[in-house]
Amino acid sequence: MSEMPATEVQGRHWSTLFDLLQRRATQMPGRGFYVRDGRGGQEFRTLSQICATAHRVAHALAERGIGAGDAVLVAQPTGFDFLSTFFGLQALGATPVPLAWPAEGDPFRGWVRLARWRRMAQRYDAKMLICGKLGGRPETGLTGIWPPHPLEQVTDLARLLEGVPGHCEIEPHRAQPSDVAYIQSTSGTTGAPRGVRLTHQGILSSVEAIGQWIEVVDDDVLVSWLPLDNIMGLVGVVCFALHWGIRPVLMHADHFLERPEDWFWAISEHQATLSLAPNFAFNYCVRRCNESQLEGLDLSSWRVAMNGSEPVRAQHMQAFIRRFHAYGLDERVLMPVYGLSEATLGVSFHPLGEPIRIDGINRRILETEGRAEPLPAKGSVSPSERMHVVSVGKPLPNIELRIVDEQGGALPERTLGEVAVSGPNLMDGYEPSTLRDDANPTRISEGWLLTGDLGYMADGDLYYICRASDRIVFADGRTIFPEEVELFVDAIDGVRAGSTAVFETPAEMSDEFDAEKHPVVVAFEVQAGADSQELRTAIRSVLKTHLELDPAELLDLPVQSVPKTPTGKVRRHHCRRLFQRGLLGKRGVGLLNPDRITKSLRDLGETLRGGGESIVVRVQTWLVDDEQED
Repeated sequence: MSEMPATEVQGRHWSTLFDLLQRRATQMPGRGFYVRDGRGGQEFRTLSQICATAHRVAHALAERGIGAGDAVLVAQPTGFDFLSTFFGLQALGATPVPLAWPAEGDPFRGWVRLARWRRMAQRYDAKMLICGKLGGRPETGLTGIWPPHPLEQVTDLARLLEGVPGHCEIEPHRAQPSDVAYIQSTSGTTGAPRGVRLTHQGILSSVEAIGQWIEVVDDDVLVSWLPLDNIMGLVGVVCFALHWGIRPVLMHADHFLERPEDWFWAISEHQATLSLAPNFAFNYCVRRCNESQLEGLDLSSWRVAMNGSEPVRAQHMQAFIRRFHAYGLDERVLMPVYGLSEATLGVSFHPLGEPIRIDGINRRILETEGRAEPLPAKGSVSPSERMHVVSVGKPLPNIELRIVDEQGGALPERTLGEVAVSGPNLMDGYEPSTLRDDANPTRISEGWLLTGDLGYMADGDLYYICRASDRIVFADGRTIFPEEVELFVDAIDGVRAGSTAVFETPAEMSDEFDAEKHPVVVAFEVQAGADSQELRTAIRSVLKTHLELDPAELLDLPVQSVPKTPTGKVRRHHCRRLFQRGLLGKRGVGLLNPDRITKSLRDLGETLRGGGESIVVRVQTWLVDDEQED
């Protein structure tokens, strides 16, 4: 990868992330971050305050022996502590590894996270974990809960800064643009998460290209509820806002999921112009927001609503516009995008201010021949042959994009293949210790990032279909794309939207299913009050009519049974493992290594013995073995 000079466009002169924060704090002393709480209140801190605290963090970490190149786990909720910690590590030249912070009010999940963080520390050889408020727990709070590991120190920011002067500055580490800025953990939808090594130059190149595409101006305001351990939240919001000098407003993902209307109120009150979210969030708002909660809302300032991270659905976009048009939302604000962590977020973006593009193609030909043949302008085809795919735009100015076959050869337009990306924002590589066997991993070959995603090009636009490892290929050569099936199931009244998982029946269980049916399992969550038997009948009818699909198994599940990533993506491969072991939908158990959990509980018992304490351990389905952690 070629060395990229410091960004020097329109007064932007920096080559590393800490340099970016320091210069912005000097140039814009009154600018800063807003962080909203779950009660509608908010707090503001200037960039100068955040930078000053980052210096204190760097000083405290240096005193504890943390230096350039050391990996440090950062598990904090969205807020100023995360910002100061992240940039304090940047000042030292240490390598932050952001991890998800447990949802509020869920202490057991927090306990499981502690165990998981210890395993992450082992993988990254991390010396320290800086987490959210520990409360009354000492810094050795993890000792005895899990087998030994190299993690030496566990602390929260308040403990870390005890005794550190209120004003202290360090000489920042002189990082190079090509140095690793931080390690981004992938979502783990197709296997164990991998650590993606992102460079300063890759991050700055990406946010520069995105900002040019959406024509950022000085008075833009960016609202986001995306967690900061996610690349869309950290690079797409924090680094983007700093790089372009615009005002960011941060919310907690938990608060959005509880009260999605708060996202809109933040936009309305700040007259925000920019925001971004995965596709599920737009559909979630349509279904969850009540009119009584929206009275007086004004979305007329919103000019760009980026939709990415998962397949973009035309039905959801159109429903979103219809639902919120009355509150000033313009249909031209919707911007489908495509990106991934390994390309430092941005790859292709829909043109600014243009209506979304929908490509009507023959589903049967795509499934059997791998060609995206347009539907005829006149005449009709059967419902099972009609498929509509949303364009996720054209490559950003610094990106090359092509579709390739299994040998890496370029494919012609309207031919389904693997999406390949080239440009200055590609990852430095994966952290080797996080790699696991993967049927179709994202990888770099001869300067091209082979994404493991399937799509096709038409008239210069990219149309994304699904992950190659998610597709299901029948014995007759027909290919099924799970997202398409899930879309039809989710649309049925009584099915909990966004909580359907479609996966191939495990080969070793083939004798248990009707050979006349397709080797597919459809697992879906049932809304309160809905009749499961009626839903199964409706689902079979819809799938037969629209997809000519007769699944081997329909599995109705209680709410919150389908495993998801922190940003709401369904983890189909994990669902399949749970189903294979008879655990999907059974909340009292998980996929465990019996020997390890027995030893771990014995260790925990030794820790507690003598104090008279008793403990009840309840293990849920999201606690999984080391090879398949989320």
